Amino acid sequence: MVEIDPFFLIVFGGPIAFLLFLVVWVLRKPLLAVAPATPDAVRRDLAYRIRAIGYPVDAAKDALRVKVDSLAALKVRVRANPGGGSQVRYEVDATSTGWAIVLILALSGYTAFVAIVVALIIHYRARRFARSRVAPLLAQGPPLGTLPPPDVRSLLLEGLSEAHRLSSEALEYEREARQNAAGLVLIAAVVLWVVTFFALGTYGPLPIGNPLATAAFLAFAVSATAATVGIALVYARRSPRMKELEQDASWYRAAWMGEVQAVPPSGAPQGRLEFLLHAAMRSPYWREIRRRRRLWHDPVAGLTIFVFAYGAVSLVLFSIVLEFLPIAWRVFLGGFGGLLGAGGFWFVRRWMREVREQDDRDRVDWDERRKARMCKSLRTSTTTSSRSTSIGCAHGNLYSSRTRAMDTSA
Repeated sequence: MVEIDPFFLIVFGGPIAFLLFLVVWVLRKPLLAVAPATPDAVRRDLAYRIRAIGYPVDAAKDALRVKVDSLAALKVRVRANPGGGSQVRYEVDATSTGWAIVLILALSGYTAFVAIVVALIIHYRARRFARSRVAPLLAQGPPLGTLPPPDVRSLLLEGLSEAHRLSSEALEYEREARQNAAGLVLIAAVVLWVVTFFALGTYGPLPIGNPLATAAFLAFAVSATAATVGIALVYARRSPRMKELEQDASWYRAAWMGEVQAVPPSGAPQGRLEFLLHAAMRSPYWREIRRRRRLWHDPVAGLTIFVFAYGAVSLVLFSIVLEFLPIAWRVFLGGFGGLLGAGGFWFVRRWMREVREQDDRDRVDWDERRKARMCKSLRTSTTTSSRSTSIGCAHGNLYSSRTRAMDTSA
């Protein structure tokens, strides 16, 4: 009977078990409901209903991504049903923080079993949200796929939710960029310590006391001073932008929660739409921050690119330096490394295309909200009928392109 070394089981058993768990996690997409409306109509209506209960929604082209909490997220996928209508399924997901924690634990070997426990907690939270919060929304009237009511509250509810989501994402990306910059300063400080220590201890031995201990102390003083100054400069440079983004996120979340709870801020609807217009003017700034920081914020994409690049470089290098291997094996290693390189290049291109598509969707949505606000301003009059007409104009501009897309797909 073959005996398995406990060391091998601990180091490699955890990652293998996590990989199997991850495959089940990704492939499993339970059914929530079947609706008679088209997928576009169901997706739009469901996004509005989830925003109306106070959760931000990132509406992609084939899924709605909902942030449940700091670790768990949920993907609601709406696909065409073979028998007509639409299928609504959910897929458990994690936030960037959740994925980072799980992947770091899984790749550490000894802690891979802990990663499975964390993943199960994330799975439980997302599944509970799908069953307890999303599923009841599907059964509520009006029928799923109905256009949101054409009033100012609907316009504000969706717009303020998107403003909060974009500003929060920009804040999260900028905070992570500041942490990364501080980390690079610390790495540079360690390198400076090594260089200073070897310079003082090897090339210029100090005559006082123990030369090596003195060199280590002086190198520590130099590197610590440099790290302190560098981190202070990083915080001084990025803190104003961080405070500005924190104010935006807090501002729009308070306004959004007021609409969710049907206790909007004081003032006429006209003033609240000016509030939404300000968000439309700020949206290019938020999207630009997201575009520049997105790759470093996505741990799954970063790990995938690293695996492709590391595999491609390693295999090509092995095919060159391992001269004792048969030529067939060296050609195989080089060819497989080339395939990994091509796969990494394809993945980066695909990832960049998805980022551009998301940015284009957000840009079009905010352009429509800006036009809706301008339309309302132009058509507002003193009579009640003209006010209702202006509201319809605003709401119609916001949903016109999506309605045309729905009609085309139908």
